[in-house]
Amino acid sequence: MTGEQTLTVRVRTVPGAVVVAAAGDLDLGTAPVLRARTRAVLDGRPGALIVDLDGIGFCGSAGLQLLAELAAETTAGGVPLAVVADGYPVLRAVRLSRLDEAFAVHATVDAARAWIRDRA
Repeated sequence: MTGEQTLTVRVRTVPGAVVVAAAGDLDLGTAPVLRARTRAVLDGRPGALIVDLDGIGFCGSAGLQLLAELAAETTAGGVPLAVVADGYPVLRAVRLSRLDEAFAVHATVDAARAWIRDRA
């Protein structure tokens, strides 16, 4: 990719989980931003982690690597991980890489929250 790469990340707490929402491009230049924010959230030992990638316009291999790392970290830490991805760029990449077998993928944050509630 050329030009300035941007990624905005917002963190909010909802009942039973912390939501980390990212918007922009998720690639080699921006994945460290999301990695740092999600690791900071995991350091706080949340009940569950929802990574909302609905605002992502491009997801490169570094983004997929980050999702694989999060799946391993949350599994090891016993933290349920739900990923929100309804848009083509992320959903296609996650399905092609078969990462959808490593974590739950949902169309909305509300659907992810319902999945988390059902697991309790």
